[in-house]
Amino acid sequence: MRAFIAMAKKEFLESIRTYKLLIVATVFLLFGMLNPITAKIMPKLLSSFMPEGMTITLGEPHTVDSWIQFYKNMSTQLILFVIVFSGIVSNELTKGTLINMLTKGLPRKTVILSKFTAIISIWTVSYLICFVITLIYTRYLLPGELPNLPFAACCMWLFGVLEISMMLLGGALSGSIYGSLLLAGGFAGVLMLAYIFPKLEEYNPYLLSTGCVSLLTSERVPSDFYVSIIVTLAFILLIMISSICSFNKKQI
Repeated sequence: MRAFIAMAKKEFLESIRTYKLLIVATVFLLFGMLNPITAKIMPKLLSSFMPEGMTITLGEPHTVDSWIQFYKNMSTQLILFVIVFSGIVSNELTKGTLINMLTKGLPRKTVILSKFTAIISIWTVSYLICFVITLIYTRYLLPGELPNLPFAACCMWLFGVLEISMMLLGGALSGSIYGSLLLAGGFAGVLMLAYIFPKLEEYNPYLLSTGCVSLLTSERVPSDFYVSIIVTLAFILLIMISSICSFNKKQI
């Protein structure tokens, strides 16, 4: 346990030293402010860009418009997060910084588990920053109540955990940043393609990313996501086991 805590602490300090934590936190903070502001001014912006003499009727912005922006932008933020931290495994392998620790008896699974814990903690804090800032600004600019708001937020967060775990697997398998990005991106692409089949929708983890707004508009209820959540958790478990097994066989 002491080795695990030490390795996790090392990852946190490394993210601070390389400014990765600062970059990610700043981006998530800015998006948190922009989501409700964009929703508030969008009708006026669209009207101002219309040709003279042409009119367009737009409804007043609503609370849900802010959260539509939140989930739309969160996909971009997740991509940025994965890119920033894509070298979390490969950099260690390239620099050979793990050799001394592993030769002194550090279990290889501790390396993967500590990295997973650290990066998911950073993802969680960053996500919470964006969510809370969006919530505060939305309450001020576009007040109103929405159903299932916390549940919808947890769904998107869990999808992010899935993508991040796939990124770790890519690093463990290939030992390169490109491998991490390709596997995470390829996996997301497969989920997107599978999403076009209605019969597979409830089993598809991609539902956790695309179905959040439908929870807020009551088009869906939380029970519609339970199967997808179970499948996603099973995927994460299998991916982490695969990452540990792959890293155990990796020549360092």
